[in-house]
Amino acid sequence: MNLMGSRIAVTRDDHDWLLELGRQLGDSQIMTSTNPVAQNLIKQFRPPFSQGVTLPWPEAKDCVRFRPGKVTVWSGPTFSGKTALLRHLALHELAHREKVLFCSLEDPPEETWREFICTAALTRDPTPKQIEWCLDSWDERLFVFDSTEMIEPALLMGIIRYAADTYGITHVVIDSLMRLALRIDDYDGQRETGNMLGRLARLSNCHIHLVVHPRKSTNSRAEMDLYDIRGAQDIVAQADIVATLERRHDEPYDNLLSVWKQRGDVNWIGRIQLWYHKSSRQLLYRSFQQPTKYLPEEAYA
Repeated sequence: MNLMGSRIAVTRDDHDWLLELGRQLGDSQIMTSTNPVAQNLIKQFRPPFSQGVTLPWPEAKDCVRFRPGKVTVWSGPTFSGKTALLRHLALHELAHREKVLFCSLEDPPEETWREFICTAALTRDPTPKQIEWCLDSWDERLFVFDSTEMIEPALLMGIIRYAADTYGITHVVIDSLMRLALRIDDYDGQRETGNMLGRLARLSNCHIHLVVHPRKSTNSRAEMDLYDIRGAQDIVAQADIVATLERRHDEPYDNLLSVWKQRGDVNWIGRIQLWYHKSSRQLLYRSFQQPTKYLPEEAYA
């Protein structure tokens, strides 16, 4: 290599050096169509709606797919119904024979169990029989994480990895990022947490739902956008799905679910208007609809 003024001249020897370097790595880095990775594509090509859990409303079944090995970021203002929607989604997943680990780091476990039971029983005052129905039907399928303390991201992810391996967990809810020992301005930590979440989802073959709070604005009723998600832009960038939930005070409907990003076979983005059912705390697709019964009919008699 010769320096000619401000230009660099590449000689034949340099080319040979690059060729030798490439020869050392090329066979392992360049794959042909016979490589196992390429051959596995045969298994991956499938009808676009055949894998993953849908949203809990039949009318929206083609909008979103929560697929194994992926990460969804959920955001929305305080009291917008994020946790209630995730409980509703978890019940929908249980109804489809999935196994759910619900890590509510903001509520004690007994409160989490209570809210699940009320949502399934469609009442704030379930009977002992309904409680028994719930606990029996969720045995070995719904798991609640027992901690409300700040926790290191790596420790929580290790516990999730263990749960997936031991109990066959297929969906994990982490509520919320704020309860992880991670500073808002720790951008390297955010990037690493995003990398770890994606790797954990792939290793465990489960779908991870992460709740992230938005930035506070001067007008709490102003519409959100993707850039309002507080201190988690690296995590948002790495997520497969990003969705927000807001309350709408001046509209005929109660809540607005917005899907801002979705990778994969189903790449729909858009908005869904929802209505709040007070006694069950389920969100309904139509104002006139009844909440979904997730227990046998005799449990509601």
